[in-house]
Amino acid sequence: MLQLLPIASGSTGNCMLVDLDGHRILIDLGVTAKALSTALNTNGYGWDDIDAVLITHSHSDHVKGLDVCMKRIAAPVYTSGTTRDTLMLDRALILPYTEKVEITPGVQVTAIRTSHDCAGSIGFLIESAGCRLGYLTDLGVIPESTMALLFGCDCIVIESNHDEEMLRCGRYPVYLKRRILSDHGHLSNTDASAAIARFAEHGTKHFFLAHLSRENNLPSLALDCARKATAGMDAVIQVLPVSGTEILTVY
Repeated sequence: MLQLLPIASGSTGNCMLVDLDGHRILIDLGVTAKALSTALNTNGYGWDDIDAVLITHSHSDHVKGLDVCMKRIAAPVYTSGTTRDTLMLDRALILPYTEKVEITPGVQVTAIRTSHDCAGSIGFLIESAGCRLGYLTDLGVIPESTMALLFGCDCIVIESNHDEEMLRCGRYPVYLKRRILSDHGHLSNTDASAAIARFAEHGTKHFFLAHLSRENNLPSLALDCARKATAGMDAVIQVLPVSGTEILTVY
């Protein structure tokens, strides 16, 4: 069984609970303790039900609730060594790049280096006996080595941050537009959709579009782009809500 609880997704905050065969993995803490507690309680979870916490990187929209939430979460925390040092999170355990680490009995995680303008930024391959889940947000490009690592995943959560035309014609200053469009920025709808098509060719069926920009994207644009790229393929694609408390059952 794979269920996702997308508590927040986007530039204002990111946090997701993954329930993988009964193992509850929390990815990022870019929300308040109150928001997380509400989402958990609404779905019958509590703080003690979290088996492990994964942190992608140190940007505030991914860790702004870290200090308060960590006082209530007893589960181990995993991230890159750079992120641990940046956040001065002494209790965190280091995930070496591209090495499988058992974070809780029956669940292994591989840290994937991501091309983002934040040192130590990572994505994840989360595996159990019955499932392989890929998690890729906050990155400007997807190298071939990363693509190959995630081929065959049952489900992939992938950033589809912006529509390039909306970004170029939008009100962001030039320096910010260049940052977002760079190889260390964020994936566009077009780039995300091209990656989704390749993953679908290698057997992935379920996709969730994450980290959409409120300013430079629309859920309908991101979804339409991805569906056009996978026309004729066996792919189920959904857009994650900006915030939510509803469980999404993948299978």
